[in-house]
Amino acid sequence: MSENVNCFVFRTANVPFVKQELNEGRLRQGWSPPGTSLLDADGKERNKEEWKRAYKDAWGHDPSPKRYGILRRMLDMKKGDLVVCPKMPDDSCFTIAIASGPYRFEVAPGQEDLGHIIPVEHQREVKNWLNSDSRTISELFKSTYFRAPVTKVQDSNRDRILDAAQQVRKEEDTSTAQDPVAINEEFFAKARKEAAKHLIEHFRQRGFDQFEAAVGQAFVRKGYKYIEGNSYQSGGADADHVLSIPIPVFEGLDIVKCRLPLLIVQVKRHTGDVAPDDWRGVNQLSRWKSSEGDLVVARVLFSSADRFTEECKRLAEENDVMLICGEEAGLFML
Repeated sequence: MSENVNCFVFRTANVPFVKQELNEGRLRQGWSPPGTSLLDADGKERNKEEWKRAYKDAWGHDPSPKRYGILRRMLDMKKGDLVVCPKMPDDSCFTIAIASGPYRFEVAPGQEDLGHIIPVEHQREVKNWLNSDSRTISELFKSTYFRAPVTKVQDSNRDRILDAAQQVRKEEDTSTAQDPVAINEEFFAKARKEAAKHLIEHFRQRGFDQFEAAVGQAFVRKGYKYIEGNSYQSGGADADHVLSIPIPVFEGLDIVKCRLPLLIVQVKRHTGDVAPDDWRGVNQLSRWKSSEGDLVVARVLFSSADRFTEECKRLAEENDVMLICGEEAGLFML
């Protein structure tokens, strides 16, 4: 997303005139009787004191102390910026639009207010509960920070909101609300995926030992019992983690030792999207044999790379080795 594109939450009057003007490409803001433009006759920004005098001349009283500063944010809006209008056209919706030009002032015939204008295009009405992307946007409206009529979205949230708006615009129908429970589940799933990506990237920047240990701990958290680590054998056999697979129905029973069902894991930390020699991990797992006669029922090659090579996939299929990498690896570790 371009760094030159900003995003603004723009609260305005929810009245028929404003709605019609928005449909026609004019996003209007109040606190603007005739003569209270934020620009002078030369198109330059009016200073606060001059604007306050014009306001008092028009309406007979001083504006509130923060009013000029709030409205002045409209001068920072430029062509290409995203504008989000809460409760427009009603409480169940918001409207997203793209600024098509800079601020101007024009009180419409028959009106005594709403002269501040931001020209917009590509207006789209969106249900608050359309999907997880619409919720990402509409949840902004609950924040006290966005209660003012015009607020610029902070840099820390900008890309997230712009990305959500971009996804919403791809939807053919934005006028039908969905089940809130389903949307929350979708939102949680997306959050987990983002967390998984960050987690894998974190370990890509750390030493191999940290990644290997974290993978082993993840299996233990999921109920596997740790047997041993770094189990090397002749012929290039190697298992970074050897774990027993729990059989819940027999847990806690004092029974004669029998062959344990084992899961063995080989961990590979790669910093790129793919490792050309990743197939070696499959060979290491396929050659590993239990020294006590326990039964190896699952072999897992666990990688921080985004994907495996086709050669690795072929060998894994031939040797019954499960492959876990990238986003799936991060999700497993959460």
